[in-house]
This record gives sequence, structure tokens and C-alpha cells, in this order.
Amino acid sequence: MKTNLLRSLVNTLALTGGLLLVDSSRAAVTSVINSPVGSYATIQFIDTTSLNPSFNPGTTSLNQNITPWGGAAPINNTLSTTTDPVTFDFAQGDIVANVIGGNYSIALNNVVLNQIAGNTGFADLIFSFSVEFQLDGAGLLSQATVFPNFSVNGTVQSSIGSFASVNGNINYYGTDYYGVYGLLDTVNYNALFNTPGNFSSIISGVSINVTTPNLAPNTVLDLVGYLDFKVDPASINAETVPVPEPGSGLLLGFAAVSGLLWRRYARPAALS
Repeated sequence: MKTNLLRSLVNTLALTGGLLLVDSSRAAVTSVINSPVGSYATIQFIDTTSLNPSFNPGTTSLNQNITPWGGAAPINNTLSTTTDPVTFDFAQGDIVANVIGGNYSIALNNVVLNQIAGNTGFADLIFSFSVEFQLDGAGLLSQATVFPNFSVNGTVQSSIGSFASVNGNINYYGTDYYGVYGLLDTVNYNALFNTPGNFSSIISGVSINVTTPNLAPNTVLDLVGYLDFKVDPASINAETVPVPEPGSGLLLGFAAVSGLLWRRYARPAALS
């Protein structure tokens, strides 16, 4: 009797916990990303400040802009490999806005900025964006601010003052449950690699407020920001680090605890 009661309690807790976790990660961002006139995604490759060994400056000053930027998720802006004809520096990369598991997502993938060995000066690869995520009739519950982190690697040349860097920020705007629209959070990025040779690291954003508040139903969440990759002279490669679904770790932990409870209380019954 005692064993059956404990077994029933464990099953009930597991079911209830699972439902609560599923509900906490329910779809709140729709699969359609708004495309107002002000929305955009821009990729800039600027090589005019880079000099080849003969001190001839690069000629590439590319501004690939998509506006309005929206539609069914995912949406992206992709810069294929672009090489400056004078310096032979090259860059590529794409920026993607997506809705994953009912939550918003911004990612940069296949990012490469390479300044050829022997060149001087610096080169820039800048991703900037403004995107509106449409919320459903339930709004978006308060949660930890979602932002991308990056796995980066590259090489800093041996000349004095050489470096590779990543700087930028993402600002989050929305309407809270009191109907007030404003700035909700800011995530900053600031990484510098200036030791000659190869480097590899994870670049994590730093959230000022850590969380976003409850957002009103049928409104939008605006993400506005930029990320600037710079090499002087150096090379850098970057890829967004995958982020686990919210609550997935907690669900696995709960399952493990449930298993321990089951083994603890079921064993005496089996021995009796």
C-alpha cells in the first residue's frame, strides 16, 4: 500500500512537472516576423583602411542591405565570400532571425574576416539589424533574456599592435503588461585578442537586466543591434553557439530525481 502510494505520488509529480515545464516554454512568438518599413538587416565589409604590401588601400566598401526584412521564419541576409581585388582580404557570413520552440532567436553563422599576412591597417565586417518578433494572444512571460554567444577562432599576426576584436550590442524593446513601450534590456559584447598567434574562445554577451519582463499579448518584441568584427591585421572566424531549449535541463534533472525516488522506495517493496 505504501509503495503504491509513493509510486502514484512520483508519477503525479512527474506528470505535473512536465506539464508546467511545457507550459512555461509554450509558443508565444509566432512564426511570422514583421516587416515594417523600419526593419532591416545589413552586412558591411569595409576594406578601404587595409593596405597591401605596396601600401595600396583596398577598394571594397560593400553595404548589403535588406529592407523591409521579414516574413515567415527563418529570415536571413547572406554575404557570400567577397574578396577585395587590391588587398585580397576577404569576408563572408550570414545573419538569421528565427523562431525556435516559440522563442525569438538572432544568430550569426559562417562568419569569416581575413586580412592577408603582410597587409597593414585594418578591415571591418559589421552586421546590423532591426527585427520585430510578433507575439501571440498570450504575450510573452518574463524570462531570461535570450541572446547569441559565439565560438571564435583565428590568428593575430606578429606585428606590433595587431589584434582581432568583436564589439557591439543588442537592445530589446517591447510593451509590458502595463501598456508601456520602452527599452527592456541591453546585451553588450566586447572581446579583444591581441597576443600574436592562434586564438580560440567563446564570446558571451553581457545582459544588463538579465531578464525581460512580461510582455503584453499581440504586441511585438523589437531587437535592434550591431556586431562589429575587426582585424588589424589578423583573421577571425565566428559561429553562434547553440543554446539549449529553456527548461530542457530542468526537465532532465526532474526525471533523474524521480528515478532516484522510484528506486529508493520501490526496492523495499520488492524485497518484502
